Amino acid sequence: MLIQTSQHKLFLIRIAIFLFLTIVLFIPEYTIAQWSVLKNDPRPLSILNQRFTQAEWNASNFATPKEMEWFNEARYGMFITFGLSAYVNKDLSWPILYTRKAPDSGHGSYPDSVWTKWPSMFRLEKFDAKEWVRIAQDAGMKYIVVIAKHHDGFHLWDTEYSDFKITNTPFKRDYLKELADACHQAGMKFGIYYSQRDWHHPDYAPVDPSKIKEIADAPYYEALPGRKVTPGTSHQKYLAYQFNVVRELCTKYGKVDIFWFDAAYWGGMFTADMWDAERLTRMIRKLQPGIIINNRTGLPGDYDTPEQRVGTYQERPWESCMTLNGSWAYSPAPIKSASVLIRELLSSASGNGNVLLSWGAHWNGQFDVSQKQTLLEIGQWLKKYGNTYYGTKGGPWIPESNYGATHRDHKIFLYVYQWKNKKLSLPVIAENKILKASFVNLSEKISWKQNADSLIFTAPAIPDSIASIIELTTQEPVKTNFYLVDKSIFSDPAYGKRIKTCHIKATSWINNQIIIDLNQIENVTGLGFHQDNKGLEFSVSADGEHWENTTKVSNREISLTTFIAGAAIPGKEIRYIRLRTGSKLQQLGFDIYAK
Repeated sequence: MLIQTSQHKLFLIRIAIFLFLTIVLFIPEYTIAQWSVLKNDPRPLSILNQRFTQAEWNASNFATPKEMEWFNEARYGMFITFGLSAYVNKDLSWPILYTRKAPDSGHGSYPDSVWTKWPSMFRLEKFDAKEWVRIAQDAGMKYIVVIAKHHDGFHLWDTEYSDFKITNTPFKRDYLKELADACHQAGMKFGIYYSQRDWHHPDYAPVDPSKIKEIADAPYYEALPGRKVTPGTSHQKYLAYQFNVVRELCTKYGKVDIFWFDAAYWGGMFTADMWDAERLTRMIRKLQPGIIINNRTGLPGDYDTPEQRVGTYQERPWESCMTLNGSWAYSPAPIKSASVLIRELLSSASGNGNVLLSWGAHWNGQFDVSQKQTLLEIGQWLKKYGNTYYGTKGGPWIPESNYGATHRDHKIFLYVYQWKNKKLSLPVIAENKILKASFVNLSEKISWKQNADSLIFTAPAIPDSIASIIELTTQEPVKTNFYLVDKSIFSDPAYGKRIKTCHIKATSWINNQIIIDLNQIENVTGLGFHQDNKGLEFSVSADGEHWENTTKVSNREISLTTFIAGAAIPGKEIRYIRLRTGSKLQQLGFDIYAK
């Protein structure tokens, strides 16, 4: 049937634009997260974008849509990232263990002879599992994921398969059991984090270190000449151990709602065969019917896991695991404000995703006072306005840096963080009409209008400092999620702000190149060109002498991204940007973004 109305034509154009942006402009959104996608997915190739054939996807195991409902509605969970590293107030495992086993490389700061003695001082004299769960509830969190074992191999439960465990410390008790029991008693959904990586276990050897060499790019290792990459000879013993402890975790601690693995695909660095993942995850589902399993086993899993940043919009469930202050464990580093964290929650929900927010206790098991206070502030806000957040679906507009939206049935909830030019203009929703609009968290009456193409909202006299929330009532239930306004990847708050706009004349080129001096080191996150550029190359430098990242400009928006210890950090510390052209000298305009 042909669609004749201009409104429908506009709708189809917007769908086409959305698909184009997904292919061309959203590249950084997917290069700094962990996503499981089909081979024909329009997203660009990336080391953290694991692709599956339809046959591979169909052959794997998944929770049912019904089993995923609570997770999609919950939106917000607590990630308890606590372990031996609390002894020195540092991140779990990475900065601690001097010995890292292949395919991981590099070294932490503490020899094995030092950090392995810390359990002898593990007393947790102020640990109170019920208090932790109560704080999670008061913070508005709907589920808890507890680290049972991180890469250091220390077991925070009373396992039968290792002596390197918490019940062999002065604490003596089963930390994981106390938290599981407290969750069950409080009606809180309970999840277990378990790292397949284990740099302490003698049999762990997913790749044989004698047969590989390190390389700069993913998967960060390759076979030595004449050799083949294979597991170490002891790794089958490690897999037997792993099946035993995972079975133990699924049988000794009552109902387990989430199993959170942590060996991300990372461009082929870790693969499903390293863990016999299909058999392992099927065993988990048999032992814990209805359980949800993430995508860090080399299999698609039930949901995607972007890390340390808000993900982009997608239909498939996802969850951003993020920290209160940049540390995966307790750290005295400054905590994000409650308002920033609330915006992260709202931005994630606008993209149809969850947030798993990490905190860590002090070495003595005490909940840090300032971290607790921040979480409770978030909880107070959610008590007032959680109806616009819990149980919603992202959209119908693709989230931007200054706003996001969720919906449920006939209701849309707009979160406006910033009012550009004191207005917010959005495309109308095809075949649906806005019947009513009102502010949720402001007392004044909203000023708005709806015409053939746009919805226009006028800024309130005093906008809310976190988000001015607008409730819209629609004539029909909200269904479609393909509405957007002009989108730039640099609209994402992860890219900071525009720090400089450059206008280059055709006569300004010297020896076919231009060097931009920012006058100081900046954390540059990207370049946005004002027009298409053929034959253009760019490089960056911190000192003007040593240049790197020479690359062709393939599209108008270029992101600079570095990777640290499994997390993705947008930006690069540079002062100089060099542009070269092999074609006709041209006028050039571009913006520089930094954070």
